[in-house]
Amino acid sequence: MSCCSSAPPALNKGCETLLSKCEIPIIDLAHMGTERCPQKGVVKQVASKLLRALSEKGLALLVNHGIPDCKLKAVYRALDGFCELPDEERAKYQRTSSSNQGYVKPPRLLEQFSEDDEKEPRHAFNVTGSGGVLPEIEVPGFRTAVDELARDLKQLSAMLLTALSVGLEQSPDFLLSKHAGMLGPDNESMLRLLYYPPLGAPVPGLTRSGAHRDYGTFTLLAQDSEGGLEVQTPHGERWVRVGHLPGAILVNTGDILSAWTRDQLPALRHRVVVPELCGRGRHSIAFFVHPDNETLIEPLDTKLNLAVPESAPCRLQKKKNGVLTAYQHLQRRFRETYAS
Repeated sequence: MSCCSSAPPALNKGCETLLSKCEIPIIDLAHMGTERCPQKGVVKQVASKLLRALSEKGLALLVNHGIPDCKLKAVYRALDGFCELPDEERAKYQRTSSSNQGYVKPPRLLEQFSEDDEKEPRHAFNVTGSGGVLPEIEVPGFRTAVDELARDLKQLSAMLLTALSVGLEQSPDFLLSKHAGMLGPDNESMLRLLYYPPLGAPVPGLTRSGAHRDYGTFTLLAQDSEGGLEVQTPHGERWVRVGHLPGAILVNTGDILSAWTRDQLPALRHRVVVPELCGRGRHSIAFFVHPDNETLIEPLDTKLNLAVPESAPCRLQKKKNGVLTAYQHLQRRFRETYAS
């Protein structure tokens, strides 16, 4: 893990970010990445850096992760092609509540992340393990682009789960065995493709994604240089912009990892605001990593030897009548998010 020695040239000079201030952990996966059998010493090094980053900041930027930029751009182009289709064509792939698979058009995407019911104009296409149909006929190459990227993100996630297990003093396959079905029928992991259309002058109450914590174990996020991602400081004092590092993939903690570690790795509260120069569209790809549905979410006894700031109790620990499974937890969060 390292800090940048100087601010990258792509940063908006008018806005300070965690990256420009060298306050975001950067983890180099050059000797781990998507390798199937990385050396044990490398895994331990990554584990130590990852745990410290997630305990202190709730996030890290991963570099040399093995996923080429061309695969990300191929998915961006595929999503652009889909968003350019007529409304009636896109409507054929509308999201279904039963599987969470499919397209969510901007007017309907009013997620209840905040009490202010902020409006979030964005196109989203959710890809799950439900076997839902993708728009390959209307957008040739859509499935290939998505499948190739999903395969790489699953492999990268597997490596991170292995590193987390080692860092938590468990067997290397402890967490991986609980996520064996990622993007399968009995697992709620999801690849979400996002496009935020260009905006004119900022509109009061308009946000690109309201403040929230992710529901699962962790999230991998790739994004273009448009910016706008902000995170809340550990004690909730203020919001700070993350900044963009070309080629990096961001990892942040979710509710379930927070619960497993008794809030030693607290779930990160974050949002996406409309940047100061809001004339361009924004692309991002989020891979939400969840345990298999029947996995019991029970806190581990591991005590991390790290200075971890106090945080609000995890939502998962508020259930008094027994332990939630991963599926029960996610369904409850979906009801809260998509409440009408």
